[in-house]
Amino acid sequence: MKNHFDYEARENCFQKCEHVATRLILGDPARIPEPWLTVLVPTYRRTELLKEALESILIRQQHVDFFWDVVVIDNEPDDGKPNETEKLIQELDHPRILYYRNSEHIRPGDNFNRGILLARGKWVTMLHDDDLLMPHALSCLGKLIRAYDEEKHPLGAIAASYSQIEYDPIRNELKADIAASNQYFMSLPMSYDIYRITHNNVKILAHIGGTAPTCGCTFLRQAVLEAGGFNEDFGISGDLILFYNIERSYLVIAPLSPLGYYRWGDNGMVKSESTYRVIQDNYDFREYIYQKHPVIGRLFRNCHYKKFTTDAVEEHNKVSGERLYLADYDEIYSGRPNLLWYLFYKCVISRIYICHKKMQGISYGKKAARKMEREE
Repeated sequence: MKNHFDYEARENCFQKCEHVATRLILGDPARIPEPWLTVLVPTYRRTELLKEALESILIRQQHVDFFWDVVVIDNEPDDGKPNETEKLIQELDHPRILYYRNSEHIRPGDNFNRGILLARGKWVTMLHDDDLLMPHALSCLGKLIRAYDEEKHPLGAIAASYSQIEYDPIRNELKADIAASNQYFMSLPMSYDIYRITHNNVKILAHIGGTAPTCGCTFLRQAVLEAGGFNEDFGISGDLILFYNIERSYLVIAPLSPLGYYRWGDNGMVKSESTYRVIQDNYDFREYIYQKHPVIGRLFRNCHYKKFTTDAVEEHNKVSGERLYLADYDEIYSGRPNLLWYLFYKCVISRIYICHKKMQGISYGKKAARKMEREE
């Protein structure tokens, strides 16, 4: 291992930026005094993309039966003068928006934590400033929360799936028909089928489970506070480790239908160094898990590394013009599994687990649907 993190230490990450002031510049909290849900949009110098993200929230959302607001937290240092982001918020002039600006630039994970502290809703839905929500996102989230949040098994997080869209930053255009895609997804019946994320995910599939906290990923605010927040020191996969830590006390689910659009082409995840960090960070986390479960490490270490790294490389190659290979990461770990054992792991063990999770998710979905029918 290249680090010695205790990933489950419940460190209070909110304290790391206590010295940074955050000023409310625009918006009146009295306009929506007690929101049930807050949409949190961290941003930094991407005004055109932010405008599209906010329009997907403020203009295109279906009507919902709960109160909600939007917190935009600007990570461009506050010098007392209006920047382009503030001018955009002034132009939108929307009563749901509370616009904050930090006194100095802080790390993305720390900005997420600051947003959690500022959020007034019991539930906090994440949207990156370059992504979009589908028009039915808030409606679906409200139904999922009510269906799965129970007193004995409280819901802590929803790891929303997304539809990936390609973006040309030079021409400033999406290579997708968003209107047609929205129409298609909104025509589908509400599904309560889910994938339940548990600690067994990383033990069997090499991945913690869940997705980047955007496009409708939703957290019980109290659960994030109890977990200590997002730990930026954990690296690029700190968001997934937050899901992992919330799982200790709460239910974490991933709905199967997408709630938003994840934009490729103008974010750091298409860069080869980001792929390297993803592979390194997840390798380090798995080594931590193997220390707690040595048998898992002896059985699956090589299989986990090959499967996870191969998937990460293929994803990178699909969305970028650069060609990467498994061998490019041998300095992280050069072990390879026996071919027959790897095929057994990949084609039998993994598939059995995935099939089990699928059947479990359908069962959960039927139970949740019956609950909602009774309440209606």
